Amino acid sequence: MKPIFINFTDENGEKTKTFTTCTMKTGIVDNIFDIAERAEKLEKGNVTMSEVRSFNNDLKSLILEVFKYQFSFEELNEQVEQEELMKVFKDICNSIGGGLKKN
Repeated sequence: MKPIFINFTDENGEKTKTFTTCTMKTGIVDNIFDIAERAEKLEKGNVTMSEVRSFNNDLKSLILEVFKYQFSFEELNEQVEQEELMKVFKDICNSIGGGLKKN
């Protein structure tokens, strides 16, 4: 698996920290598929605000798990832009897709 990076920034958008992960255990892949299916539903629209909120919280929990809790939920909330969060999620999905194509 290629390394996946997440960048933390300060209030000015300047990068302050970068965390990396290079492995994912098979158990987490089911969670990734679940979140990816929910993301597709969100992109199609017609969802409630509570569904969006639930998705966002579950996505953050998933990212904590993927990065093996190198940072806290609070740090993620306070130091990672939403755009960065979605980029990292796409990188995670691509790393799984890439692994499937090799087999």
